[in-house]
Formats: sequence, C-alpha cells, structure tokens
Amino acid sequence: IETPDYVEYMIMPRIAALSEVQWVKPEKKNYEAFLTRLPGLLNLYGKLGYNYATHVFDVQAKMIPNFETNSLDVELSTIDNAPVYYTLDGTVPTVSSTKYDGKFSIRENTEIKAMAIREGGNTSKVLSEKINASKASYKPVTLLTTPDPNYRYTGEGMLVDGLFGNSTNYKTGKWMGFKGENIVAIIDMLEPTEISTAQIRNCVVTGDWIFDASEIVLESSDNDSVFTVVNSQKLLDANTTHWSDITTHTLSFDPVTARYFRLTVKPTVMPAWHPGKGSKGYVFIDEISLN
Repeated sequence: IETPDYVEYMIMPRIAALSEVQWVKPEKKNYEAFLTRLPGLLNLYGKLGYNYATHVFDVQAKMIPNFETNSLDVELSTIDNAPVYYTLDGTVPTVSSTKYDGKFSIRENTEIKAMAIREGGNTSKVLSEKINASKASYKPVTLLTTPDPNYRYTGEGMLVDGLFGNSTNYKTGKWMGFKGENIVAIIDMLEPTEISTAQIRNCVVTGDWIFDASEIVLESSDNDSVFTVVNSQKLLDANTTHWSDITTHTLSFDPVTARYFRLTVKPTVMPAWHPGKGSKGYVFIDEISLN
C-alpha cells in the first residue's frame, strides 16, 4: 500500500467492525445494530478528514423468484434508509426517476439501475443488474441433486431467477456449485409450453478444481413421471493447462411442447495434467434458460 490515504481507505470502516467483534460480549453482538450506528461514525470520519471507504452507502438489492406470481421480487435498501431512485430501461437514475417505495416485481428482460441520492452529496454508486428472462424463469424448479453446502446460497430458485454470474468469481452468490455428481433439475412450466432451445452457463476455474460440464441432456414429460430425451450434447475440454472462463452451452432442436423439462448436467473427470486427475470436478452453473 503506497500512501497513507490508501491505508485509511482500506481499514476504515473495517477497523470499526473488527473493534465491534473484539470488544462486544458475544451475547450482545448484533450486526444490524452495528449498521445503524455506522453512519454516525462515518460522519465523524468525514469531519476528521479521513479517506474512508464509502461502499457501505451503496444500494443493496435482494432479488428472489416468486413461484406464486411467476415473477422476480426486487427489494432495494441502503444502510441509512436514504432515498433510492431506479430505472428499468438501463438509464442512470436521477431524482426525476421512479423513487423506490417498496418491493416490486419483474417478469421480462430488464436492466435495473438504482442509486441512492442523498441531500448534501454522498450519492452512491449505480447498482446495475440485468434480468435475462426465459420461458423457464420464475417457474417452479426441483433439484434432484444436492448442491455443495458452501455454494448453495439461496437454493434452487437461483437457477431460474434470470440473473447471470458476471465473472469467474464463483463466490458472489450467483453461481451454484456441485461436487462431482450429475446435476439433475426438473422445471415445471405450469402448462404445456413449446421450446426449441435450452441453455446453461458454467463457471470454469480449473485451478480450484471447477471444470466445464462434460455432457448435457434435456428430457420432456407431460406427467413428471415418464421422460423422453429431447436432445443431448457431449462436451470436450481439450485444454492442457489451467484456464478460467464462463462457458455457454445451447441445445437447439425442433420445437417440443411439454409441461415438464428435466435437465441433466454431467461433471468432467479431471484430466491427467491436473492434480485431481481421475476424480470428477466441481460444476458451477448460474441459470437454466428454456426458449
């Protein structure tokens, strides 16, 4: 760290959180209570001229699929309940934009942008999130495979929430991880629905034993009991060294109409050049899209 200013930025307000952990009795530790006191402390930092991190003032978004309304419920918040303005067309919000006053729902492709605009400055960074809706989005999904408990996050709903992982950082909560076994998911379209493509995205970080899928199989059913194979694709990883990327795999086929679709994603056996050779790698996916 080259300058004292940057040191201040890196440790404030983290040092306050560390002090809270160290000094407060276990039975009195309360993260939410700490957050309510933090704005006052940050105001003091400002008056003292400290170069503190301001990301705690940014807008936070909670987006959860609602299987009763078949939509994505969106909740926005800030640490200090500051006024939040948002748009749904990808434009940067201003005070003339829609002011957030409670949970709202999304059903179609949307680019949300939200920003806290405070009196006297301290405007937050723009929160930006693209919703990539498909016919499978916000439909009931059943996982027949148990995710790794460290990478389950909000559960099976995140596979049909329209939210893509935007980097190979698989710890953001947008990638669901499975350790060395077939991923099997059944999506209930609620009514007979015609589709002609199925798509998944994988996060690959071979240095962390996370590999691409080796095969994808899509099946259809009218009764959630007897399934018929619609299409499948075997995938070959020809790399001979470590690599990281987001891969997209699409199955295209003649239109099929069914209520239930079962997708199976098979893991890769790690190759001879890898320390885990012979074992099945992790598979991380963010979304199942049917169109």
